[in-house]
Amino acid sequence: MLERGLKFLILFPFFTPLFLFSFDFSSPKLLNLHDDRYWHTLLHFRNGKSEIDDKKFFLSPDGKHDAKVELEATIKALLQDKNETVCRFPARINWLMEKLPELQNEIETPQCNKIEKIIKEFDPNYVSLIFPTAHINSPASMYGHTFLRIDSDKKTPLLSQAINYAAQTVESNGLLFAYHGLTGGYEGRYSISPYYDKVKEYNDMERRDIWEYELNLNKDEIRRLLYHYFELKDSYADYRFFTENCSYNLLWLLESARENTHLVDKFYFKAIPIDTIAAVKEAGFIKDTTYRASKSKQIKEIVKKIENKDRAKEFLQNGYKLGILKDLNDTQKAHVLDLSSQILRYKRTKNKIDKKQYISDLMKVLAQRSKLQAAPKYLVQEPIRPLAGHKTNRISLKANNDKTFLFSFKPSLHDIYDVESGYIEGSYINFFDLVLKKEKKDNIKLEKFDFINISSYSSRDLLFKPLSWEVEFGFERDRYDKLQFKLKGGVGHSYIKKGFLFYFFLNPASYYGKDVSLSISPKAGLIKNFLNLKLGLNAKREFFTNGDKVTHFETFLTYNLFKNLALNLKYDITKNEQKNKDTGTLSLFYYF
Repeated sequence: MLERGLKFLILFPFFTPLFLFSFDFSSPKLLNLHDDRYWHTLLHFRNGKSEIDDKKFFLSPDGKHDAKVELEATIKALLQDKNETVCRFPARINWLMEKLPELQNEIETPQCNKIEKIIKEFDPNYVSLIFPTAHINSPASMYGHTFLRIDSDKKTPLLSQAINYAAQTVESNGLLFAYHGLTGGYEGRYSISPYYDKVKEYNDMERRDIWEYELNLNKDEIRRLLYHYFELKDSYADYRFFTENCSYNLLWLLESARENTHLVDKFYFKAIPIDTIAAVKEAGFIKDTTYRASKSKQIKEIVKKIENKDRAKEFLQNGYKLGILKDLNDTQKAHVLDLSSQILRYKRTKNKIDKKQYISDLMKVLAQRSKLQAAPKYLVQEPIRPLAGHKTNRISLKANNDKTFLFSFKPSLHDIYDVESGYIEGSYINFFDLVLKKEKKDNIKLEKFDFINISSYSSRDLLFKPLSWEVEFGFERDRYDKLQFKLKGGVGHSYIKKGFLFYFFLNPASYYGKDVSLSISPKAGLIKNFLNLKLGLNAKREFFTNGDKVTHFETFLTYNLFKNLALNLKYDITKNEQKNKDTGTLSLFYYF
């Protein structure tokens, strides 16, 4: 008898919920609730399974692949331990209490005091989708990035909190980063950090413009979004550069905020930031747009107002001695001193100056500046908005003057022939660019297939001196019409003068066909952009190790007929020892 009593006392806590609660799991309301679109949103459920890969996210061992058992496990967990479950899954529980009022007969409306305290401190009244544009000299950031900002007061956005999704890595090897990013080798996690840190990272350090898209979420929707963030923050999903990336995973948060919103369904093979922003706009979320110019653009705007740039350069390089500026009027002195303080801050951000020297120099400059009247504001002109640009997929139909026809398709993003409106000048990135050719009496054949083709023509000026670079690998036909594998690179300098982008490169290349051949080629070109028109020309001389020499000259014009339809005219000349060939091409570009 004593032994039986001890067993009862030990097992009593485990059976207590069965006595206390009488929830009917065969309820008609529960019968198909696991198929509800919003429940799938909370589980990140798509194509028969959850995209969350962390086992801790599921209450059932089969929850990743079975939405029904995860729903039942969530209800059981709530009935057994209300406080722990609602703190772990506030969005799930909030939704279940709305859908199953009979739960309120079993327990009082649950609430997690810890989470409610944090939300109260945030005082969330507004949400913005933030888009730092492409980092032209970083392959990992050439598509740009998106995250969310939670605002309490519109007047103080720098004091707001940012919700970010990113791959967790400290990898510095670009090739390894690309490999793991493409294959899901990193954990992707959500996090919250102050917005001013993000501005410092993207706007100041990386010289990237930031576009802020205010969303029209109401307070209830904002609360649902935050609830879902809190149940995601300790779990991970495999990060994939093209698909399950930063921009794609923010869409789940927006779907959790506004029920019956379909955003993630629009993306299968790729989720480029600008495409996800367009989807958010089409879904009716975007209320207003604000432009935040990069620190480098702000500095360049000051430089434009300085008349004697040599004197300014001397002042910067010789210890900020006021005597150097004695011949300048007060307005010009103010411009030089404003430039000096901005450059000092930029150098400190990039750790190019130690803290002690930074404070000493900055105080010296600010003391001199305080003696002068305020200069006019330095307003950076807002560029064409990113959403005004063409879409990122392109089909091209081409006809040559020798009666050959070509068809090409590329799923991303923007190349040298595309009109620049809405994109960053000099930043060209393409993946999986396929070109097929049909000659009069021949079958269709593969003319070219680029796995990757990236060019970064980052312009140099008085203050910023980035290196321009190119990389390209894939298959193309050689000068003898033989298909071969190519691997090309290149480094050079780019400059913008009077609206023209000039570039000068040295490009090594290797080709693998029947034989292996190597080459080196100097290249020069220029590009001129207008609102709906783009002009360009380039010339190069390629020297092969076997003694062959090939000269190539090309000029082109692209005109946007509509936002997503353009006409391209191109004329190129190719000369080598065997033959000269002139080709004129008329192309129609369709973007979708």
